[in-house]
Amino acid sequence: MIDAAANAGKIVEALKETEAESEATRVLSPRAVALLHEAGLTRIVSPAAYGGYELSPRALVEAERVVAHGSTAASWVLMVCAAHTFIAGRLPRAGQDEIFGGDAGMLIPGVPSPRGTCQRATGGYVLSGRWPYASGADHGDWVLVGCRGIRNAAGEPCPSLIVVMPKADVVIDDTWFTLGMRGTGSKDVVLQDVFVPERYAVAMGEAQLGTVTGIDIPLYRLPIRASLATMLLGTIVGMAERGLALFVAQTRTRQDAYSGSQKAQNPGMQRRVAEASAEIACAWALTQQNCDLLEAAMRQAPPMPIAARAQVRWNAAYATELCRRASNRLFEGAGAGAAHDANVMQVFFRDMNTATHHAMLDFDTNVEIQGRSLLGLELTEAMV
Repeated sequence: MIDAAANAGKIVEALKETEAESEATRVLSPRAVALLHEAGLTRIVSPAAYGGYELSPRALVEAERVVAHGSTAASWVLMVCAAHTFIAGRLPRAGQDEIFGGDAGMLIPGVPSPRGTCQRATGGYVLSGRWPYASGADHGDWVLVGCRGIRNAAGEPCPSLIVVMPKADVVIDDTWFTLGMRGTGSKDVVLQDVFVPERYAVAMGEAQLGTVTGIDIPLYRLPIRASLATMLLGTIVGMAERGLALFVAQTRTRQDAYSGSQKAQNPGMQRRVAEASAEIACAWALTQQNCDLLEAAMRQAPPMPIAARAQVRWNAAYATELCRRASNRLFEGAGAGAAHDANVMQVFFRDMNTATHHAMLDFDTNVEIQGRSLLGLELTEAMV
Protein backbone atom coordinates (compact mmCIF):
# COMPACT_ATOMS: atom_id res chain seq x y z
CA MET A 1 0.00 0.00 0.00
CA ILE A 2 1.22 3.49 -0.83
CA ASP A 3 2.73 5.78 1.84
CA ALA A 4 1.22 8.92 0.34
CA ALA A 5 3.07 11.46 2.49
CA ALA A 6 6.41 9.74 1.91
CA ASN A 7 5.84 9.64 -1.85
CA ALA A 8 4.89 13.32 -1.78
CA GLY A 9 8.14 14.11 0.01
CA LYS A 10 10.14 12.57 -2.82
CA ILE A 11 8.82 15.11 -5.38
CA VAL A 12 8.87 18.32 -3.32
CA GLU A 13 12.16 19.65 -4.71
CA ALA A 14 11.16 18.85 -8.29
CA LEU A 15 7.82 20.57 -7.78
CA LYS A 16 9.58 23.76 -6.68
CA GLU A 17 11.15 23.92 -10.13
CA THR A 18 7.68 24.05 -11.75
CA GLU A 19 6.27 26.94 -9.72
CA ALA A 20 7.48 29.80 -11.90
CA GLU A 21 5.98 28.22 -15.01
CA SER A 22 2.62 27.59 -13.32
CA GLU A 23 2.48 31.15 -11.98
CA ALA A 24 3.41 32.72 -15.34
CA THR A 25 1.09 30.63 -17.52
CA ARG A 26 -1.81 30.53 -15.00
CA VAL A 27 -1.99 26.77 -15.58
CA LEU A 28 -0.48 24.01 -13.47
CA SER A 29 2.75 22.98 -15.16
CA PRO A 30 2.46 19.70 -17.12
CA ARG A 31 5.65 18.62 -15.35
CA ALA A 32 3.95 19.10 -11.97
CA VAL A 33 1.00 17.00 -13.15
CA ALA A 34 3.38 14.27 -14.30
CA LEU A 35 5.13 14.28 -10.92
CA LEU A 36 1.81 13.85 -9.10
CA HIS A 37 0.94 10.91 -11.35
CA GLU A 38 4.36 9.28 -11.04
CA ALA A 39 4.21 9.48 -7.24
CA GLY A 40 0.81 7.73 -7.24
CA LEU A 41 -0.84 10.67 -5.51
CA THR A 42 -3.68 11.02 -8.01
CA ARG A 43 -4.93 7.53 -7.07
CA ILE A 44 -5.12 7.99 -3.28
CA VAL A 45 -8.94 8.04 -3.16
CA SER A 46 -9.66 6.27 -6.45
CA PRO A 47 -11.74 3.05 -6.38
CA ALA A 48 -9.66 -0.05 -5.70
CA ALA A 49 -11.65 -1.94 -8.34
CA TYR A 50 -9.79 0.03 -11.02
CA GLY A 51 -6.34 0.10 -9.43
CA GLY A 52 -6.84 3.00 -7.04
CA TYR A 53 -5.73 2.94 -3.40
CA GLU A 54 -9.14 3.81 -1.91
CA LEU A 55 -7.55 5.29 1.23
CA SER A 56 -9.24 7.45 3.84
CA PRO A 57 -9.21 11.27 3.52
CA ARG A 58 -6.32 11.39 6.01
CA ALA A 59 -3.89 9.98 3.44
CA LEU A 60 -4.91 12.60 0.88
CA VAL A 61 -4.73 15.46 3.40
CA GLU A 62 -1.27 14.42 4.57
CA ALA A 63 -0.02 14.17 0.97
CA GLU A 64 -1.44 17.60 0.10
CA ARG A 65 0.31 19.12 3.11
CA VAL A 66 3.69 17.84 1.93
CA VAL A 67 3.10 18.73 -1.73
CA ALA A 68 2.28 22.32 -0.71
CA HIS A 69 5.87 22.69 0.49
CA GLY A 70 6.90 22.19 -3.13
CA SER A 71 4.06 23.84 -5.05
CA THR A 72 0.87 25.39 -3.72
CA ALA A 73 -0.76 25.10 -7.14
CA ALA A 74 0.09 21.40 -7.43
CA SER A 75 -1.27 20.71 -3.96
CA TRP A 76 -4.50 22.60 -4.70
CA VAL A 77 -5.14 20.86 -8.02
CA LEU A 78 -4.37 17.50 -6.43
CA MET A 79 -6.86 18.27 -3.66
CA VAL A 80 -9.65 19.50 -5.92
CA CYS A 81 -9.38 16.74 -8.49
CA ALA A 82 -9.05 14.04 -5.82
CA ALA A 83 -12.17 15.42 -4.15
CA HIS A 84 -14.00 14.94 -7.43
CA THR A 85 -12.64 11.40 -7.75
CA PHE A 86 -14.01 10.82 -4.24
CA ILE A 87 -17.42 12.01 -5.46
CA ALA A 88 -17.27 10.02 -8.70
CA GLY A 89 -16.99 6.83 -6.64
CA ARG A 90 -20.77 7.20 -6.08
CA LEU A 91 -21.72 7.06 -9.77
CA PRO A 92 -23.35 4.04 -11.44
CA ARG A 93 -20.84 1.28 -12.15
CA ALA A 94 -21.22 1.68 -15.92
CA GLY A 95 -20.14 5.30 -15.65
CA GLN A 96 -17.24 4.45 -13.35
CA ASP A 97 -16.07 1.80 -15.82
CA GLU A 98 -15.61 4.52 -18.43
CA ILE A 99 -14.14 7.15 -16.12
CA PHE A 100 -11.67 5.01 -14.18
CA GLY A 101 -11.27 2.05 -16.55
CA GLY A 102 -8.54 3.71 -18.59
CA ASP A 103 -6.71 5.43 -15.73
CA ALA A 104 -7.61 5.21 -12.06
CA GLY A 105 -5.52 8.34 -11.46
CA MET A 106 -7.32 10.48 -14.00
CA LEU A 107 -7.55 14.12 -12.87
CA ILE A 108 -11.17 15.27 -12.76
CA PRO A 109 -11.49 19.07 -12.62
CA GLY A 110 -14.85 20.77 -12.17
CA VAL A 111 -17.22 22.34 -9.68
CA PRO A 112 -19.65 20.27 -7.55
CA SER A 113 -21.85 23.18 -6.44
CA PRO A 114 -25.15 23.50 -8.39
CA ARG A 115 -24.17 26.43 -10.58
CA GLY A 116 -26.01 25.15 -13.64
CA THR A 117 -29.28 23.37 -14.45
CA CYS A 118 -30.32 19.91 -15.60
CA GLN A 119 -33.56 18.58 -17.08
CA ARG A 120 -34.74 15.17 -18.11
CA ALA A 121 -34.29 13.84 -21.63
CA THR A 122 -34.62 10.37 -23.14
CA GLY A 123 -31.83 8.23 -21.68
CA GLY A 124 -30.28 11.01 -19.70
CA TYR A 125 -30.25 14.74 -19.00
CA VAL A 126 -29.62 18.07 -20.70
CA LEU A 127 -27.26 20.46 -18.88
CA SER A 128 -26.70 24.20 -19.21
CA GLY A 129 -24.80 26.76 -17.17
CA ARG A 130 -21.48 28.26 -16.19
CA TRP A 131 -19.31 26.84 -13.41
CA PRO A 132 -16.47 29.13 -12.25
CA TYR A 133 -13.36 28.05 -10.31
CA ALA A 134 -12.73 24.70 -12.04
CA SER A 135 -9.18 24.20 -10.76
CA GLY A 136 -6.99 22.15 -13.08
CA ALA A 137 -9.42 22.71 -15.95
CA ASP A 138 -6.68 22.21 -18.53
CA HIS A 139 -5.84 18.71 -17.33
CA GLY A 140 -7.66 15.37 -17.51
CA ASP A 141 -10.30 14.05 -19.89
CA TRP A 142 -13.33 14.30 -17.60
CA VAL A 143 -15.07 17.14 -15.75
CA LEU A 144 -17.48 17.15 -12.81
CA VAL A 145 -20.33 19.63 -12.34
CA GLY A 146 -23.25 20.03 -9.97
CA CYS A 147 -26.59 21.14 -11.36
CA ARG A 148 -30.03 22.13 -10.08
CA GLY A 149 -32.95 20.14 -11.45
CA ILE A 150 -35.62 21.99 -13.43
CA ARG A 151 -38.69 20.83 -15.38
CA ASN A 152 -38.33 20.12 -19.09
CA ALA A 153 -40.72 21.25 -21.82
CA ALA A 154 -43.01 18.30 -21.03
CA GLY A 155 -43.22 19.39 -17.40
CA GLU A 156 -41.21 16.44 -16.07
CA PRO A 157 -39.27 17.18 -12.88
CA CYS A 158 -35.60 16.37 -12.47
CA PRO A 159 -33.57 15.93 -9.28
CA SER A 160 -30.48 18.01 -8.69
CA LEU A 161 -27.48 16.03 -9.93
CA ILE A 162 -23.75 15.63 -9.77
CA VAL A 163 -22.44 14.71 -13.20
CA VAL A 164 -19.06 13.53 -14.49
CA MET A 165 -18.82 13.92 -18.24
CA PRO A 166 -16.20 13.92 -21.02
CA LYS A 167 -14.33 17.22 -21.04
CA ALA A 168 -14.56 17.20 -24.82
CA ASP A 169 -18.26 18.08 -24.41
CA VAL A 170 -17.64 21.29 -22.44
CA VAL A 171 -16.18 24.71 -23.17
CA ILE A 172 -13.34 25.96 -20.95
CA ASP A 173 -13.48 29.76 -20.67
CA ASP A 174 -10.23 31.36 -19.50
CA THR A 175 -11.41 33.77 -16.81
CA TRP A 176 -8.60 33.02 -14.33
CA PHE A 177 -6.97 36.44 -13.82
CA THR A 178 -6.61 36.68 -10.05
CA LEU A 179 -4.78 38.02 -7.02
CA GLY A 180 -3.38 34.61 -6.06
CA MET A 181 -3.41 30.86 -6.73
CA ARG A 182 -2.68 31.74 -10.34
CA GLY A 183 -1.03 28.44 -11.14
CA THR A 184 -4.19 26.45 -10.41
CA GLY A 185 -5.80 27.41 -13.74
CA SER A 186 -9.23 27.60 -12.10
CA LYS A 187 -11.14 28.58 -15.22
CA ASP A 188 -14.87 28.48 -16.02
CA VAL A 189 -16.68 25.43 -17.39
CA VAL A 190 -19.53 26.33 -19.77
CA LEU A 191 -22.33 24.08 -21.06
CA GLN A 192 -25.25 24.95 -23.31
CA ASP A 193 -27.90 22.26 -23.82
CA VAL A 194 -25.42 19.39 -23.61
CA PHE A 195 -26.83 15.85 -23.36
CA VAL A 196 -25.38 13.57 -20.66
CA PRO A 197 -26.29 9.86 -20.35
CA GLU A 198 -27.78 8.59 -17.08
CA ARG A 199 -24.69 6.51 -16.26
CA TYR A 200 -22.68 9.72 -15.74
CA ALA A 201 -25.04 11.14 -13.12
CA VAL A 202 -25.98 10.63 -9.47
CA ALA A 203 -28.69 12.35 -7.43
CA MET A 204 -27.08 15.19 -5.49
CA GLY A 205 -29.02 14.71 -2.26
CA GLU A 206 -28.02 11.07 -1.79
CA ALA A 207 -24.47 11.72 -2.98
CA GLN A 208 -24.03 14.56 -0.50
CA LEU A 209 -25.04 12.38 2.45
CA GLY A 210 -23.29 9.23 1.27
CA THR A 211 -26.53 7.27 1.02
CA VAL A 212 -26.49 6.31 -2.68
CA THR A 213 -28.21 2.94 -3.14
CA GLY A 214 -25.77 0.18 -4.03
CA ILE A 215 -22.66 2.04 -2.86
CA ASP A 216 -21.26 0.11 0.09
CA ILE A 217 -17.59 1.18 0.09
CA PRO A 218 -17.05 3.13 3.34
CA LEU A 219 -14.99 5.88 1.69
CA TYR A 220 -17.78 6.75 -0.73
CA ARG A 221 -20.42 6.74 2.01
CA LEU A 222 -18.82 9.76 3.70
CA PRO A 223 -20.69 13.08 3.45
CA ILE A 224 -19.31 15.21 0.65
CA ARG A 225 -19.30 18.67 2.26
CA ALA A 226 -17.61 17.68 5.51
CA SER A 227 -15.06 15.63 3.59
CA LEU A 228 -14.29 18.39 1.09
CA ALA A 229 -13.88 20.94 3.87
CA THR A 230 -11.31 18.65 5.49
CA MET A 231 -9.49 17.93 2.23
CA LEU A 232 -8.98 21.67 1.72
CA LEU A 233 -6.98 21.85 4.94
CA GLY A 234 -4.05 19.78 3.70
CA THR A 235 -3.11 22.45 1.16
CA ILE A 236 -3.85 25.39 3.44
CA VAL A 237 -1.87 24.10 6.43
CA GLY A 238 1.02 23.04 4.19
CA MET A 239 1.03 26.48 2.60
CA ALA A 240 1.08 28.15 6.02
CA GLU A 241 3.95 25.94 7.18
CA ARG A 242 5.96 26.80 4.11
CA GLY A 243 5.29 30.51 4.58
CA LEU A 244 6.48 30.32 8.17
CA ALA A 245 9.69 28.57 7.08
CA LEU A 246 10.30 31.22 4.41
CA PHE A 247 9.74 34.03 6.90
CA VAL A 248 12.10 32.51 9.45
CA ALA A 249 14.80 32.01 6.82
CA GLN A 250 14.54 35.63 5.68
CA THR A 251 14.33 37.08 9.17
CA ARG A 252 17.48 35.35 10.37
CA THR A 253 19.56 37.52 8.02
CA ARG A 254 17.49 40.73 7.88
CA GLN A 255 18.74 43.96 9.41
CA ASP A 256 16.81 47.02 10.52
CA ALA A 257 17.09 49.66 7.77
CA TYR A 258 17.91 52.44 10.22
CA SER A 259 19.66 50.90 13.23
CA GLY A 260 21.35 48.00 11.50
CA SER A 261 20.31 45.65 14.30
CA GLN A 262 19.33 42.07 13.55
CA LYS A 263 15.60 41.67 13.06
CA ALA A 264 15.72 38.28 14.77
CA GLN A 265 16.76 40.01 18.00
CA ASN A 266 13.55 42.06 18.05
CA PRO A 267 11.11 40.73 20.70
CA GLY A 268 8.17 41.73 18.52
CA MET A 269 9.54 39.64 15.68
CA GLN A 270 10.08 36.72 18.01
CA ARG A 271 6.46 37.01 19.13
CA ARG A 272 5.22 37.00 15.52
CA VAL A 273 7.04 33.76 14.83
CA ALA A 274 5.96 32.10 18.08
CA GLU A 275 2.28 32.99 17.65
CA ALA A 276 2.19 32.03 13.99
CA SER A 277 3.84 28.69 14.74
CA ALA A 278 1.29 27.93 17.46
CA GLU A 279 -1.67 28.87 15.26
CA ILE A 280 -0.48 26.66 12.41
CA ALA A 281 0.11 23.77 14.82
CA CYS A 282 -3.41 24.19 16.21
CA ALA A 283 -4.80 24.23 12.65
CA TRP A 284 -3.09 20.91 11.95
CA ALA A 285 -4.43 19.45 15.20
CA LEU A 286 -7.97 20.42 14.12
CA THR A 287 -7.29 18.83 10.75
CA GLN A 288 -6.29 15.58 12.43
CA GLN A 289 -9.43 15.71 14.58
CA ASN A 290 -11.48 15.98 11.41
CA CYS A 291 -9.71 12.96 9.94
CA ASP A 292 -10.52 11.03 13.12
CA LEU A 293 -14.20 11.99 12.86
CA LEU A 294 -14.37 10.98 9.19
CA GLU A 295 -12.66 7.67 9.83
CA ALA A 296 -15.12 6.99 12.66
CA ALA A 297 -17.95 7.71 10.21
CA MET A 298 -16.48 5.21 7.74
CA ARG A 299 -17.02 2.51 10.35
CA GLN A 300 -20.69 3.42 10.78
CA ALA A 301 -23.76 3.32 8.58
CA PRO A 302 -24.48 6.58 6.74
CA PRO A 303 -25.42 9.31 7.08
CA MET A 304 -22.82 10.77 9.42
CA PRO A 305 -24.64 12.44 12.37
CA ILE A 306 -25.46 16.05 11.64
CA ALA A 307 -23.74 17.32 14.81
CA ALA A 308 -20.53 15.55 13.78
CA ARG A 309 -20.75 17.11 10.32
CA ALA A 310 -21.23 20.53 11.91
CA GLN A 311 -18.13 19.95 14.05
CA VAL A 312 -16.06 18.98 11.02
CA ARG A 313 -17.19 22.04 9.09
CA TRP A 314 -16.37 24.32 12.04
CA ASN A 315 -12.96 22.73 12.61
CA ALA A 316 -12.13 23.30 8.96
CA ALA A 317 -13.26 26.91 8.97
CA TYR A 318 -11.45 27.73 12.21
CA ALA A 319 -8.25 25.96 11.15
CA THR A 320 -8.35 28.01 7.95
CA GLU A 321 -8.83 31.21 9.94
CA LEU A 322 -5.84 30.33 12.13
CA CYS A 323 -3.65 29.81 9.07
CA ARG A 324 -4.80 33.08 7.54
CA ARG A 325 -4.12 34.99 10.76
CA ALA A 326 -0.69 33.43 11.07
CA SER A 327 0.18 34.19 7.46
CA ASN A 328 -0.99 37.77 7.59
CA ARG A 329 0.90 38.37 10.83
CA LEU A 330 4.08 37.13 9.18
CA PHE A 331 3.60 39.21 6.04
CA GLU A 332 3.06 42.32 8.16
CA GLY A 333 6.50 41.75 9.67
CA ALA A 334 8.25 40.86 6.41
CA GLY A 335 9.29 44.43 5.57
CA ALA A 336 8.89 46.59 2.47
CA GLY A 337 10.84 44.13 0.36
CA ALA A 338 7.99 41.64 0.65
CA ALA A 339 5.89 43.84 -1.64
CA HIS A 340 8.10 43.03 -4.64
CA ASP A 341 6.97 40.44 -7.16
CA ALA A 342 10.31 38.68 -6.85
CA ASN A 343 9.88 38.12 -3.10
CA VAL A 344 8.41 34.72 -2.28
CA MET A 345 6.61 36.23 0.73
CA GLN A 346 4.41 38.21 -1.64
CA VAL A 347 3.34 35.07 -3.50
CA PHE A 348 2.71 33.34 -0.18
CA PHE A 349 0.53 36.22 1.02
CA ARG A 350 -1.47 36.38 -2.22
CA ASP A 351 -2.01 32.64 -2.39
CA MET A 352 -3.13 32.31 1.23
CA ASN A 353 -5.61 35.17 0.96
CA THR A 354 -7.05 33.71 -2.23
CA ALA A 355 -7.24 30.05 -1.20
CA THR A 356 -8.96 30.81 2.11
CA HIS A 357 -11.88 32.45 0.29
CA HIS A 358 -13.21 29.03 -0.75
CA ALA A 359 -16.98 28.95 -0.11
CA MET A 360 -16.77 25.69 1.86
CA LEU A 361 -14.57 27.43 4.43
CA ASP A 362 -16.57 30.65 4.80
CA PHE A 363 -16.10 31.69 8.42
CA ASP A 364 -19.45 33.45 8.90
CA THR A 365 -21.42 30.50 7.52
CA ASN A 366 -19.59 27.92 9.59
CA VAL A 367 -19.61 29.87 12.84
CA GLU A 368 -23.40 29.99 12.56
CA ILE A 369 -23.59 26.24 11.94
CA GLN A 370 -21.43 25.45 14.96
CA GLY A 371 -23.15 27.99 17.18
CA ARG A 372 -26.56 26.56 16.37
CA SER A 373 -25.28 23.03 16.99
CA LEU A 374 -23.80 23.91 20.39
CA LEU A 375 -26.94 25.75 21.45
CA GLY A 376 -29.22 22.87 20.48
CA LEU A 377 -30.92 24.80 17.66
CA GLU A 378 -32.15 23.08 14.54
CA LEU A 379 -29.66 22.28 11.80
CA THR A 380 -30.98 21.43 8.35
CA GLU A 381 -29.36 19.15 5.78
CA ALA A 382 -29.00 22.15 3.49
CA MET A 383 -26.71 23.82 6.05
CA VAL A 384 -24.16 20.99 6.48
